[in-house]
Amino acid sequence: MQELRNLSSSRIPSTKLQFRIRKVLVLSDIEYGRYLNSGLHQPKYFLAADQEGLRYDTKLGVWNCLLLVGESSHDGILVGFLAGVELPFLSYVPNHRELELPKGLPVEMEMGAASTNLQPALHGTVDAAAHYSSFVGLELISMASSLHFAAYDPAANIFTVLEQGGPNDYMQYKGTPEEIAQTFHFSGKLKKVFFDLQYRNISHESHLVKERQKRTYPKERSGDGR
Repeated sequence: MQELRNLSSSRIPSTKLQFRIRKVLVLSDIEYGRYLNSGLHQPKYFLAADQEGLRYDTKLGVWNCLLLVGESSHDGILVGFLAGVELPFLSYVPNHRELELPKGLPVEMEMGAASTNLQPALHGTVDAAAHYSSFVGLELISMASSLHFAAYDPAANIFTVLEQGGPNDYMQYKGTPEEIAQTFHFSGKLKKVFFDLQYRNISHESHLVKERQKRTYPKERSGDGR
């Protein structure tokens, strides 16, 4: 447990409050900057799904919070919601690396973002199999769809990914890392770490991958995207 400081909303008492980080959401630097510059008072699509889980726990006396960071930012924002209130309360964190993040903390990434700054030891030896296998379980989210990394075959160097447009609307796609990056328009830091064979992904929160053995995916596209 840690104390919630620097509260930015007058709706919350100014006294120090205990908080617990339930999840980290990594935005691209561009989207994170837009949110900071918006005045932090507009509800955002990337917070909507988490409102019910980010409430005050009356039994434990702590706020359940989401840590919102940019892919390269040192600062961050703790986000929580009051019961019956759509707008979040916010607490600014000057340096999120000073927070005590628990092991196994769920990490989600917006499409285009890379979790390059959440842990000090993300890099290992040059190992293509270990590198690409670490992406299995990753979900990249956007306003229009989500991309789930379902499997990787190191012998064939082939990924299986699931593009999800709705709760029951998804398409399976198989291709090499190069084909995946080209088809789904990877760019910037995401593209850089995707091909950095020393990098290891730490986000494995795809619910579709966890449930994959219970489902079938009738639609499939080949590596050329057709």
